[in-house]
Amino acid sequence: MKYVYKIHSGYDGFTPKRIPERMAGKTLRLGWKRYVDAVEAGDEIWIYFHGPHAFENGVYAKGIAEDVLYDELAVLLRVTEYTTREPLTDAELSTRIGAVVSTRYQQVFVLPEELDAAPVCTVTTTAASCQLRRCASCPTWKSLPTVNRRILKTPHRLTGKIDRFAPGFWVIPNRSFLYRADRAIRRGVRRSSELFSRFKMGEEALAFPLALAMHRALAKAHRLDFDVIVPVPLSPDKAKKNELHRTLVLGKELARLTGAPVREWLTLAAPVSKRRLRTGQGYSASAFEHAYATVLEADPRLASTPTVLLVDDVCTEGSTLRVCADAIRSANPAVTVVATTAGQMTVRQAVADASSLWE
Repeated sequence: MKYVYKIHSGYDGFTPKRIPERMAGKTLRLGWKRYVDAVEAGDEIWIYFHGPHAFENGVYAKGIAEDVLYDELAVLLRVTEYTTREPLTDAELSTRIGAVVSTRYQQVFVLPEELDAAPVCTVTTTAASCQLRRCASCPTWKSLPTVNRRILKTPHRLTGKIDRFAPGFWVIPNRSFLYRADRAIRRGVRRSSELFSRFKMGEEALAFPLALAMHRALAKAHRLDFDVIVPVPLSPDKAKKNELHRTLVLGKELARLTGAPVREWLTLAAPVSKRRLRTGQGYSASAFEHAYATVLEADPRLASTPTVLLVDDVCTEGSTLRVCADAIRSANPAVTVVATTAGQMTVRQAVADASSLWE
């Protein structure tokens, strides 16, 4: 759901220029006296300013509901973008939203989808529209099912290693147990898996729709406050080939959404092949983790960092994330580590109930 929260600056002098001073870090507290039970963590909220002061009426802040304080009738908004000088919305959209919120003595309004219509979606072809970062309003993106936490099992290699795991979309490996003669995989799951595969092949324009799914997953997990975003490092051999640094571009998009900075504080001194781990012709999971750990280096600045969002493009059993989390904790035993990935492979160990993944 998407809401508009109206602020009349004449009431207590809250104008767009005062947004930074009203925020606690990246969070803005909003009084939500009516229908607080209707809003959920992860919902998008736009803040519309109206009043007698010298500013143009319009939307000056956007964010995601980080937490709902039902007893206090308040919502904690994680601000993803704001401006203090001019609206984020153009004049036409500002006028249309102004009509929606024109009812006096009402502060919260549902934002009709047609008001924030996305541009023509080209995600299935060039993905050029994805670069406009309006996927949250796009029917195509909204049709893609994100990972349901009720059916997600934390991959067993991650157990006890991280504080929370929040993947975005399901990804179907070639030999997934979901392939059955008597059942068809849900169309939306197949489409999100295809989206990830194209990103893995180097389509950088798809980074935002994938990161948006990751951000929604983090919101549902009540984890949006981080000191730094640390991407899983690119293997040196891939860097020499100028391959897309997928985890870095995902991290940069998440930085836009969370406000936390991206820091490449994990590096690899030498490449380690995961292919042999997958085919079973070489490393076992534990042997791969040992080999990866010997060439993984953690930046000393992690020692003074309280919370880290660890970003990878995909997770199967969790070996890579496990080693990275261990390296971060070796530098800072008291750190909170949350991991997110664009995709979670549909392996039996990660799916508690597959029924919702079939048609």
